[in-house]
Amino acid sequence: MEVIRLPGIHHDTSISIVAGSERSVLIDSGTAWHQVNVEERIKSKIKHLPNLEAILLTHRHYDTAGGAKHLGEAFGIPILIHSSASNSLLSNDQFTTWASRYDSDMPITNTIPIEDGWEMDLGGGLIKSIHTPGHSSCHTSFFIPELAILFSGDLIPASNFPGRTDLPTGNIPHMLSSIEKIIQLEPQVLVPSRGEAVRGDDVIQVLKQHQKFFQKLIENKGELPIEWPKPANTCMWWTPEPAWN
Repeated sequence: MEVIRLPGIHHDTSISIVAGSERSVLIDSGTAWHQVNVEERIKSKIKHLPNLEAILLTHRHYDTAGGAKHLGEAFGIPILIHSSASNSLLSNDQFTTWASRYDSDMPITNTIPIEDGWEMDLGGGLIKSIHTPGHSSCHTSFFIPELAILFSGDLIPASNFPGRTDLPTGNIPHMLSSIEKIIQLEPQVLVPSRGEAVRGDDVIQVLKQHQKFFQKLIENKGELPIEWPKPANTCMWWTPEPAWN
């Protein structure tokens, strides 16, 4: 199996191409701002890979799903997302997708709903959906057991930046439960939405640091440390102060 990661442009989340011996998938799409550029970047990477067969979205936010309609049409492939987000993408919802905060419209996007435990055989390994709500109610991480690799989306946006839970459908206790659920999988590689990939023993250390933060946030009744800066509307993570190692 092969994993190719395309770092996001500007506000875009990163996109991952995951290829087995029989088929390939995309994980996330970025915004609609750079969708033609992203399409060309993907084409340059998949020339010698099995055919793309689906776009898997970790969640409904504009920075993650805004470009899905264009890419789905460009490659002639379906878009899959957790069932709790399908209506939001179909109905041009500007609120729970957070598109309004990007001064953008969420494209009306047809999707195929999936549930926790959905899986696809890529040839040489499965990719499985793990429902991990907290950043949003629909948030899904994707796991390849054969490689012990987890694509965490904004559940873990970066090793040293915790994901926000103060956006529409966000939930602090659910975030904590989702991180604890991921810890039980014992991943050896963690691919966050934006930061560098984490490998080996560092993975569990990173996950436990995020777990500890959300445990403390619950104890503090959702109040962040006063020294932490207020994030911009388009920022999907909090910035610890002092910085986490």
